[in-house]
Amino acid sequence: MTQANPAYSVTVRVPHTARSVIETVVATAPGAVSCHADEPDPAGRRITLDADSASTLTWLISTLRTRLGTDLLQTEDPVFVVASTGKLTQALCASVTTGHDLALLDAEADRRVIRHLATHPTHTDLFTGRPRRVALLTDASAVLDFEPLTAEAALPAVESQAVHLHRATGLDVIPMPIAARGADDLGLAIGMIAPGFAATVLVHTHVSHIDAVRAAPSAASATPLLDTLNDGLAVAATAAVLSHLGARDLPPGRARVVVVDPARGGDLAGLLLAAGVRDLTLYDPLSYGIQPLHQLAGDLDLVVDLIGLASPPPGLPVLRIRPETPPPLASATLGPRPLHALPGLLRAAVRAHRTITTTARLAAVRALVELTAPGELLPPLDHPRLTPAVADAAARALAAD
Repeated sequence: MTQANPAYSVTVRVPHTARSVIETVVATAPGAVSCHADEPDPAGRRITLDADSASTLTWLISTLRTRLGTDLLQTEDPVFVVASTGKLTQALCASVTTGHDLALLDAEADRRVIRHLATHPTHTDLFTGRPRRVALLTDASAVLDFEPLTAEAALPAVESQAVHLHRATGLDVIPMPIAARGADDLGLAIGMIAPGFAATVLVHTHVSHIDAVRAAPSAASATPLLDTLNDGLAVAATAAVLSHLGARDLPPGRARVVVVDPARGGDLAGLLLAAGVRDLTLYDPLSYGIQPLHQLAGDLDLVVDLIGLASPPPGLPVLRIRPETPPPLASATLGPRPLHALPGLLRAAVRAHRTITTTARLAAVRALVELTAPGELLPPLDHPRLTPAVADAAARALAAD
């Protein structure tokens, strides 16, 4: 049964006497609706209802307005309320309480520090906030399941990613949509802003643009460059594959795995090979259709589905990975998410001042597998050791690489 989803919510303020009307409306809804919160309010009650879809939410709001009439004192959509805050903000690190404090921020004070950095450029991270600052970039070419968007339309998704990365790493993550006309523009922008950041992370960016940016000389700098596909989803997916095979006592070297629509997975195929999978088939359903995949099913142990097959081979285990539409956070152990690996790899990259290598990604894969409980594909995202374990494993790999 479909569950109510907080992404489709409405908060209403009503008199105490209207509670029974709301209960009746919820009971007759065309989809799942749950009461997320019911709190006393000066005018009565403040009630938040979660629906299972946009259509159920639309029906719910319309029916509440019709049934309650003037008793519906106020209605608001929590999704848009949260989005309107910008989701994160800056905090002052320097004291500004006294005139003496402020004098340490004036031009003469800055001149002294700049003069020192001009002659000691390796001291920049000692006397600036750069070591804790990360640029979160997108050209809005692959935002969820939308067609390419204008840069500003991508802000809500980038701000949410910034919140998640900040919570997991403690770093200051700055959302920065870039109005780039192509991968060349994006690569140039990365090179231009690099001096101010400890690392740059590409999010909601098409895999072809990611590949082009990583290959562009303009993006090659001392600042590490990561992305949610290669340093996030591909690592988590590889760990999930190894956990699945391990639960069946099937060594990776003997497993027969097919990756459906591999172009969506970044370096997933290369990482699977590095992790020990030897019998790996890369299958393009747009070229060959679905029938040949069904014919191969008897010779396979696992399908890694990057496109969302409507009818996968029956009886064959399928690991569904959709880069555009990852599973909800609450279902994180059921499917790979970039947040399984990206925060730890970001910490390692910042600590080592190096871009993540295949060896470091493979170390992150092994760390994820070690943290995974029996019967699960991956550890939960709230596992207390998740980010530290991935970061430590990747940092050791970078030091030895």
